[in-house]
Amino acid sequence: MSQTKMVGDREIEGAEDLISNLPDEILQHILCSNIPTKLAISTSILSRRWRHVWCEVPSLSLFVGTLTTAASVNKTLTRYTAPKTKSFHLRIEYVMKNMSYIYTLIKFAMSHNVENLSLDISSHYYQFKFPDFVYSSSSIKQLNITLILRHWIVPECTVSWTSLQKLSLTCCRLSDESMAKILSGCPVLEKLTLYHCRELEVLDLGKSPRLRALEVIIGNMTVPLRGPRQIVAPHIHYLRFLSSELSCTLVDVASLTEAELEISSVSLNSDLNFPFLHFMVLKMLDKLKNAEKLKLGSSFIQILSKIGDAPFPTLKVKALTLDTKICQYVIPGIERLLKNSPDLDLETLKVRGRTEELIATLSYNKNVTIVPMIS
Repeated sequence: MSQTKMVGDREIEGAEDLISNLPDEILQHILCSNIPTKLAISTSILSRRWRHVWCEVPSLSLFVGTLTTAASVNKTLTRYTAPKTKSFHLRIEYVMKNMSYIYTLIKFAMSHNVENLSLDISSHYYQFKFPDFVYSSSSIKQLNITLILRHWIVPECTVSWTSLQKLSLTCCRLSDESMAKILSGCPVLEKLTLYHCRELEVLDLGKSPRLRALEVIIGNMTVPLRGPRQIVAPHIHYLRFLSSELSCTLVDVASLTEAELEISSVSLNSDLNFPFLHFMVLKMLDKLKNAEKLKLGSSFIQILSKIGDAPFPTLKVKALTLDTKICQYVIPGIERLLKNSPDLDLETLKVRGRTEELIATLSYNKNVTIVPMIS
């Protein structure tokens, strides 16, 4: 055990340098455990031996806010010696008309056979365009792209992400044609996530036979956004759909076994919306009637509570989760759900908050136990 501790280039006799005795693998794990690469590099002052360990960490997380920062980052990366980068996160908040420095950073990641690539381009000044080389990679398994809503994704070349399993797009604008081109280049895609993506009309996943999970989140409680009008997803087993409006039709979800649905309250502000919302929620439930697991949000249940005597589909659900606080506005909807869920298993109805009123109201139902959810 060393009895000398390094402080800068000075040695303190009698001190114990525990850091230097750790294996490189442990040091690298510490340096890439959810901390920015800049911070990881700065900690190298703790030990002379640690100074070069960061150069071989398998994960990098970089932030570029100015051209000066970009130049510094590019210079720093010349010291990086790892042959392969497992994870590369790049956040850009300053996009100039000349975007070569961004392209250089992305090309660096791809040249190191990155598996998990995350690109966050958050500039409001210039339209960002992905270079063609981004659309071709045999190493990327997980890709996360975050833009702002004014930026389009328009692949002008053939897309070839032959190993991509998970794709997440946030605040991107893309046409049906661009989405189709992307999907055609992802033969092993298993999960697709779309957060606040605009301009899509028809999301057709019929040619993605290995796709099993789809998440579509459009708008929020204060900002309504229009998402795809139709979803064709015959192969998915799991659907999570949260929207500021319910103008989307599930054309084909024949293989679905689990779904989570909610509508933000922005659509509940006017009584004029309710006839349309009644029609859409019943139409959506009918498409999900064969699913075995359902999770429904509070606003969705409130709409069900106002449909009156309209025909209600018989559900095959076995596990039902109601993410709502119990009040007079949701109890009629919950009653309709239970009456039309004959296969519901014992102890599978979960609700949020106090359940006394619901238990008293539904005491006639001997097959269901009400279980409070932990907030």
